[in-house]
Amino acid sequence: MTTTANSEQATERARVHYNSDNARNLYEIAIGSDTLNLGLYEDDPDRPIAKGMEKTTEWMAEQVQNLNSDFRVLDLGSGYGPAARHLASKYGCHVTCLNISEEQNQENERRNREQNLDNLIDIVLGNFKEVPCDDASFDLVWSQDALFHTDGQDKVLEEAFRVLKPGGQLLFMDILQADNCPDGALRDSLERVNILHERIGSFHSYTRKAQSLGFETINVIDKSPQLIVHYAKLRDSVIAHYDELSQKCTPEFLESSKAGLCQWVESAEEGLFAWGLFHFCRP
Repeated sequence: MTTTANSEQATERARVHYNSDNARNLYEIAIGSDTLNLGLYEDDPDRPIAKGMEKTTEWMAEQVQNLNSDFRVLDLGSGYGPAARHLASKYGCHVTCLNISEEQNQENERRNREQNLDNLIDIVLGNFKEVPCDDASFDLVWSQDALFHTDGQDKVLEEAFRVLKPGGQLLFMDILQADNCPDGALRDSLERVNILHERIGSFHSYTRKAQSLGFETINVIDKSPQLIVHYAKLRDSVIAHYDELSQKCTPEFLESSKAGLCQWVESAEEGLFAWGLFHFCRP
């Protein structure tokens, strides 16, 4: 199979997953939130999952230099749009959400109207390896735990560099493989979330690619211990809500999700997964 065909399949797998009722029902019942990124619990280990995920978004926004209402922001893999609504409501930014799931985009649009933020948030159906936006059109490119779904992280960073204005910032968090993770060690864990490419990004691969493009590094922060906490909480929540979930999810999906979360926790405890923030600036 050609590289292009593999890439198209990776995109389609992500689209199908996030369009599914199974996935949406699991997130709503086990998490109780429209936020799908990982959470921060360092200052409060008992923080609920939904609040932990909100904390991550808030903390990320605080890292942006001089964030204000003049910023034009591109959110790559925006999901249901919680980060866009946070940036728009708190900072007055104009945000373009780029996302591959039609179902999520429709729900994003509904929630934006409900919160009177649709004048500040645009939603674009698309693939973040081929961003349908003009060169040098954004002050900030933002992403939360979405890039690991693509088999073309290098291309995503190239696109981010292209659409950023001079002086613009790239800020993202992503689920990573450890720099010393052997090839194939995460295959089973990744297949559980419908990711079939052999490798995902790492601290080394992202920083190396960013530097090769000409980005200046502002900060790289390792939050890997929080990945273990988050997935353990999510695993326990799925188990605790299993009977309720069984009324809304297919048995195959639910059992696979529970087994997959257990496997992700085990892989993280073995030091194979990592999680971190990357903050770069285009000169």
